[in-house]
This record gives sequence, structure tokens and C-alpha cells, in this order.
Amino acid sequence: MSVAGVDGCRAGWIAFKVVFAIPCHFSRVDLASWLRNRPSDLACLGIDIPIGLLDAPRVCDKAARKLLGPRRSSVFPAPRRASLRANSHAEASALNRQITGRGLTIQAWGIAPKIKQVDDAITPDSQQWAFEVHPEVSFWALNGQHPMAHKKKSKEGAAERLSLLSPIFPEIGRYLGSRLPGVGKDDLLDATAAAWTALRRHRGEADCVCTPERDERGLETTIYY
Repeated sequence: MSVAGVDGCRAGWIAFKVVFAIPCHFSRVDLASWLRNRPSDLACLGIDIPIGLLDAPRVCDKAARKLLGPRRSSVFPAPRRASLRANSHAEASALNRQITGRGLTIQAWGIAPKIKQVDDAITPDSQQWAFEVHPEVSFWALNGQHPMAHKKKSKEGAAERLSLLSPIFPEIGRYLGSRLPGVGKDDLLDATAAAWTALRRHRGEADCVCTPERDERGLETTIYY
């Protein structure tokens, strides 16, 4: 059996897979295919993407920002589902504003295609094993429930995050050296943090930032760590 953490990157989706009793590895994956046809060996999957889209601000986003303090800007409001059908940021922002009174951030628009990929493929049933994570929340938990001191794309931030992951995944430093095209070092670290949360969920140790809500499709809306 295995667990995995997935993070979006320029090349698509990067997964860090932990196969029990076998060395871990990174690979690019077709996440929508995984969600529609669960790999037979996959016990749990943590996904760094908003899951469960509401026509009001998500409580989990507010809760995560409160936990993260100086890193709170890494959690931006999830778009409404209607916004994902737009052809431009301006159109998406206008649709979002019609429903909520607020526009859509450029950061949220930047990952809108990935949010739609997951939203189109995931179901309430598949959420029994596939669920939302946020790497900065996972690092917050790994760091004794304290936010990271440095931004993740800085040299200091990468070292800080690696120091938390290395005791759990001793070979992670070696894997980070084998970079994949279109995948940043921060993407690899984020996928590994997501895999740590998936491992915790498999063991029954994971918690979430708030009581889950449900969207109109019955999807659970919360962030696990």
C-alpha cells in the first residue's frame, strides 16, 4: 500500500509517493485519472488545491490564514464554481463579484484550471481517501504549530522546510537533487508535506483546521494536516 501528496506545478501535477517498506519517489501524474480510477495500491492522497467550492467565503480558508500568521498570504480565497467557466481573469472576477460581492485574486485565477480539473473529477465518495491539504498548514503542524519564518521560495525557506521533512523522509534531500522539468524545488517540498499529511490521515492521526462544511455537490470543504 502507499500514500501520496500532490502539488500543482508548471508541468501539471507532481506527486510524492510513499510506498510502505519501499523507498519514496517523485513522479508527474494525471491527477484527474487518479481521482476517477483510484490506483489499487493508493490508501490516501493529500491534494494541495481547494476542494469544495461555496458561494460564500470558506471557513477553512479563514481558519488556515489565522493559524499561519506571517504566512497567511499563501492561503487566498477559493473561487466560486461558476468562475471556473470564465475565459479570462476579468470575466472570472466579475462572475465571482456577482455572487459574493468580491472579485477573484490573480493568484486564484492562476490555478483555476487545476481547481477545475479536480472539481470535475472528485466526488464525495472519493473524498474518503482523497482530500484537501495546504502545505504551509502541514509545515505549521510539523513545526510545533508555528508558522515558517521564511518564504518557501527563498533559500532559507527551502532549508527550513527540508529540515522538518528530513527526519521523516531521510532520503528526501537526494530526491530533491533529481529535478524534473517544469517542477520547482518548492513544488517538491510542498508535495512531500502533503504526503506527510496523507500518511497521518492513513494512520488516523490527521486533524483539520475547522469543522467541515459541504458544498452544493456534497463535497467536504476543509483543510487537513
